[in-house]
Amino acid sequence: MLVNQQAPPEMGTPAQEAEVSETPSEMVLGGTRNRIVGLTSKPAVSSITWSIIFCCSVIVVTVTLASLILLPTLFFGGDRPSTVKGYLDAVTWGWLLMNGVPPKLGSATITLVPWGLAIIPWALLFRAGRSFSLRTTKGTQWRVLGGVTMVVIYVGAIVAAAHFTTSINVSFNDWWALSVSFVIGVSAVTVGVLSGANTQLGLRIPALAMFVLKRGVAAAATFIGVASLLLALRLLVNFDVAMDLFRGLNPGWSGFLAMLALTIGYLPVLVTWSAAYIVGAGFSIGPDVVVSPFIPVTAPTQLPPFPPLVAIPETAGALVWLLPLFVISIGVVWGIGISKSLGKESAMVRSVIGLAVAFVGAVIFYVLALMSLGNLGDVRLVSLGPDPLLSASLLWILLAVGITPTAVLPAKTFVRNRRVKISIVPEPQLGEVQRTHE
Repeated sequence: MLVNQQAPPEMGTPAQEAEVSETPSEMVLGGTRNRIVGLTSKPAVSSITWSIIFCCSVIVVTVTLASLILLPTLFFGGDRPSTVKGYLDAVTWGWLLMNGVPPKLGSATITLVPWGLAIIPWALLFRAGRSFSLRTTKGTQWRVLGGVTMVVIYVGAIVAAAHFTTSINVSFNDWWALSVSFVIGVSAVTVGVLSGANTQLGLRIPALAMFVLKRGVAAAATFIGVASLLLALRLLVNFDVAMDLFRGLNPGWSGFLAMLALTIGYLPVLVTWSAAYIVGAGFSIGPDVVVSPFIPVTAPTQLPPFPPLVAIPETAGALVWLLPLFVISIGVVWGIGISKSLGKESAMVRSVIGLAVAFVGAVIFYVLALMSLGNLGDVRLVSLGPDPLLSASLLWILLAVGITPTAVLPAKTFVRNRRVKISIVPEPQLGEVQRTHE
């Protein structure tokens, strides 16, 4: 006898019952939330998001610094803006100057860039790139994407500020803003991202090339340090003249901040001019005026009332001709280091490496001299700065004169063997004395 039994009804799981109980609006919201979570978890979106945050933080910090420097001058100065737009324009001008963008005063374009102020945004962008790289660990392509995003945002902000912030007296050239911000942004972000990624670039570069590169950079840095000491000495000797010029300007305590900012901004330019003076190339401060250690008296010219310019020498004596010896001395020291480090190499190889080290230092100085060349808008103040090619060539020759003779010498030439003048005889032990008597 067959008994028909009905199967028990299917019981759903609690999760299925919850899904059935959801309303259509809740289902739409839940699906949207899941899509957003899925998108934000992707490395590309995370890379772009963090790069935007870090770059915008750099812009906010630099704008805040420009405001802290300029607002006291604007509030307490004699010629204060009459509208809110005037204050915003002034802060934007200061921000652009801090980022190394030269202004255009009326019809005169200033192309001598205050690179000293650009160190601030460069350092902040470097830190932002490093922090972003440390946070991004999914892959190299996402670091590249984030770095490119940071550079695009930074350059776009600078160019937009230069284009839309203009007046009758002050304006900024878009191409100058683009070129300067691109150089600062690409260099700072690239170095920062590579530093954060802990990329050992030295492992991919041949050891000999890395040896030349490091010593060439060190030689250029030492040379710039000597030029900085010479500039500081000149400023110390002419300190009274600089203070008299400052008192004549009577800028007040608010104007003092602006004068200090300009001094810091143009300090790298003056150091490069000092370095060009040491190698003998000199520098121009007008179309027909050259300051050189081989010219006894500098032709008179009208300089801006800027106190640090008192360091420019007006006369040159016979002792100044000995300044290139400082560069030769740097070459001698580096030649000794090459001889000691590469003692197993032949003299020909060491001489070639010495010339390569001098060439690297000359290339670095060429870039610095090119960056310190420009004008201040006035017809009498065009082509300010050294001749980059002449200055770099003289530096290469002087370094080579010092490096080559010492690099080819054997390493034992620079190692002094100390002879023992006093020999101490150890005292004999008791057992040895008894055996001697026996």
